[in-house]
Amino acid sequence: MNRKQKRLPPLSSLRGFEAAARLSSFSKAASELHMTQSAISHQRKLLEEFFGQPLFTRVNRAVELTDAGADFLNTTAKALEVLDQGVSRLEFYKKPGSVVINTTPAFASKWLLPKLKKLTDDLPEIEPWIHTTTTHDFTEHSETDLSIWYGHGDWPGFECVKLFNDAVTPMCSPDLLERQGALNTHEDLHNHRLIHVEQVERREDWEAWASLSEMEGFDTVSGSNFSDTGLALDAAIAGQGIVLSSTVLAHQHLKDGTLVRPFDLALPTEQNYYLICRAEQLQQESVRQLFEWLSQQAITSQKSAQA
Repeated sequence: MNRKQKRLPPLSSLRGFEAAARLSSFSKAASELHMTQSAISHQRKLLEEFFGQPLFTRVNRAVELTDAGADFLNTTAKALEVLDQGVSRLEFYKKPGSVVINTTPAFASKWLLPKLKKLTDDLPEIEPWIHTTTTHDFTEHSETDLSIWYGHGDWPGFECVKLFNDAVTPMCSPDLLERQGALNTHEDLHNHRLIHVEQVERREDWEAWASLSEMEGFDTVSGSNFSDTGLALDAAIAGQGIVLSSTVLAHQHLKDGTLVRPFDLALPTEQNYYLICRAEQLQQESVRQLFEWLSQQAITSQKSAQA
C-alpha cells in the first residue's frame, strides 16, 4: 500500500502520549510539556478513538499502560527520537559554507583527513562535512554535494574528474622486515603473513601481482582478509603482515616511513578514484571552490608520488 494511503494517528498527540506513558502521570506530562492536564487527556482520547481501544488504565491516582499502549509507546519513542535527530541535523544547513563530501572510510581517513588542515587554511569560509559510506549513494535528492568514488568513471549525469591513476603493491612495516628478514624472492614471502583487501569487482589481488612479477610459487590465498583498505593498512603498520594495497591511500604512510615497499613493482588498477558532482551543484560557490581545490590537491599528490 502506498504510504500516502495509510492512516496515521494524530501526530500532534504523540508527545503528550509519550510523556504520560513514560511518567505514568497526566499531570507530570502536562508540567514537562508546559501544557494543561486537560490538553494531555484530550490527546490521549484522540489516540484511543483512532485505535478503537484503550491505551491507559487508572490504578489509584496513577495511570498504567495497557498491552496495546506499551506496544505503541515503543513505536512512539523510536519515532520521536528519529524526528529529534533529524531536526538537529537541519542546523547544519544553516551554515552558508557547509559542503557535504561523500567517500569511503578508507579514502576519508588515509587521503582526505591529512589534508583537512590545509583545506581550512586555504578555504576558511568552507565547513566540510565528511560523510563516509561503502556504496555509491548520490541520488537526485541526496544531501551530498561532492563525492569521491572508486570505479570506472561511468556515472551519467555527473561532472566527473579522475583524481588519480592508482596501483597496488606490497607494503609492510619496516620493523617487520627487521624481525623476519628482507624480501627479495617468492621464497622469502613464505616467511610472512599476507594481508588481503577484499574489494568487490577488483581484480588486482596477490595472485595477479605474483603473476605480473613472475614470483609465482608462494601461497597467495592464506592470510588475513579486510573489506576496508584503511584497516588493512593499519594492520600492516602494526606489523601484522604484508598488505597488497593502494599506493594512493598509502602515500602518507610511505612518505613518513611507517610503511615501506619491499618490491618496486606496482600493479596498475582497472578502477580509479573520481571526483563527481551534479552540474547544478557546481553553481554554488562553496561547492565549486572545493571541487577545484580537491582536483588540485590530487594533481599535487600524484606529482609527489611520482617524484
